[in-house]
Amino acid sequence: MSLRFRLSVLVAVAVAPSLALTAYNSYAWRDFLQDEAGKEALASARLVSAELAQLMEGSRRLMLTLMKHPAVPGGEQECTVYFKSVIADLPIYREAAFIDRDAKFHCSTIPIPPTLDVRDRVYFREPLDRGLFTIGTLTVGRVTGQSSIHVSMPYRDDNKHVNGVVVLILNPEKIAQEFTARPWPANQRIMVFDREGSVVLSIHGEGGAETASRDKQIFERARDAPGSAFTTESAPGQQEIVGFVSLNEPPAGLVVAVAINRELALVQINAMFWRSAVIGLIAIILAILGVWLATHVLIRRPVLRMVETARQREAGNIAAHFPSLSASSELGVLSTALAGMSDKVDRLIEQKEFLLRELQHRVMNSLNILSSLLMLQSKHANQPAVREQLSRAQERVLAMGAVYRHLYSIETTGKVDFGELLKLVCRESERAYVGASRPTITCEVERLEVSGSQATSLAVLAHELITNALKHAYPEEASGPISVRLRRNTDLSTELSVTDRGRGVPSGLDTEKTNSLGFKVIMATVRQFGGAFTISRLDPGTEFLIRFPPNFSAQAHAPDAA
Repeated sequence: MSLRFRLSVLVAVAVAPSLALTAYNSYAWRDFLQDEAGKEALASARLVSAELAQLMEGSRRLMLTLMKHPAVPGGEQECTVYFKSVIADLPIYREAAFIDRDAKFHCSTIPIPPTLDVRDRVYFREPLDRGLFTIGTLTVGRVTGQSSIHVSMPYRDDNKHVNGVVVLILNPEKIAQEFTARPWPANQRIMVFDREGSVVLSIHGEGGAETASRDKQIFERARDAPGSAFTTESAPGQQEIVGFVSLNEPPAGLVVAVAINRELALVQINAMFWRSAVIGLIAIILAILGVWLATHVLIRRPVLRMVETARQREAGNIAAHFPSLSASSELGVLSTALAGMSDKVDRLIEQKEFLLRELQHRVMNSLNILSSLLMLQSKHANQPAVREQLSRAQERVLAMGAVYRHLYSIETTGKVDFGELLKLVCRESERAYVGASRPTITCEVERLEVSGSQATSLAVLAHELITNALKHAYPEEASGPISVRLRRNTDLSTELSVTDRGRGVPSGLDTEKTNSLGFKVIMATVRQFGGAFTISRLDPGTEFLIRFPPNFSAQAHAPDAA
């Protein structure tokens, strides 16, 4: 991440809180306006509900007046004339009648067939059962064929016994005309449902099947809940804020709902939010551009000059000098410090090269002396077992010397390709034998980068496995193929295997309890790297397989790894 980018991010972070605060305020205002729209819808619903309650109260008083006439219910002709005279000047009422407990009509303002049975109607059944004023459902009259709403209340005789019900039939079209003529807000959609969800009254409604389905959902949600407001989806991507008065609130028997388009209610705050967001975004972009240009001139160019000088010196051009900048600036101080540090590094590198050459010379001499001493000692040893151990020790010293020469020939103190080093170990091991019994060692490797100390341990491990195969796989004066393979698996684990086609390992061999120094070296190194060592008997031959865990080369040695 460049310095310019970091500074741009800092500027953006500095400006972002103000933009975030603006967005928060906008959202807070959205919530406030949405609550206000819900309160407005609920207030309108209560207003419509109050108007309907007043209408129903007038209907209840009118029915009380009809009951007071002495001809009700016995004087059929006289009470019929009276009922007609009462509702003649009231266009919101279609008809009036008295219905006895046997569901027979009396005093009806229209002729009623004697076979008409209204026992299943709410307006007849509920006043008899509960003794209360009742608002029926929106129906199509079986006699008139017109839409009607029946309101009724129980008729009690002088002994307070309920002998029937008085019914008024409301004209929903007239009621709708009266309500539509009033100045309702244009952004409000008013709905009145009966107890079964049929739309009794709709103002500013759109109509259609989708609207009917949406209104049905509103009714189901508002029917039994206490009056309040909620938000519902009016169309894909659109919402309405609905305030409602439930079925059990006055006028009991009707559900009143008022819906307000949410987008229209929040249109002003939405516009303000987007304006603020655009202005804030422009401010951030301009600030970032200003920082981008300023840092290029004041910071990036001097820093790039210092980086270029550092790269030239890294490439070996010690004549490259860091730029001279103003000593009063931080970059000038940095350039001066880098120049001083670079000169000191040059001197330290010269000392290091001298010391490494001296160390290499001394180590080589020490390994040669040690190898010669071991060889002389083996010649003077009388016991074959001792000569064998001294010979094996000499071979290990020679192997370490070969590894050492390889590591320092590549002139690196960083990562080492163990695959190439393994090829060297195979060549040296094959070259150590001469004559007819000279073995054939094939080496298949993949690239594996390890540290120098890890490379040394792994090389000794490979040498011990190869030496074991050379010494024990084939009879004396005989030879055969030995295959060495190093590969990486898909799970990032590494496998090192040494395979021969000889006579195989003795049965019952326990690598953890054997007295062989070679196996002890092998097992110690395997544990050092957290690996697993397995021996597989082939037909013929033996495979020694070591599986190292994933990314073992990146892990540090354990403290007791030596």
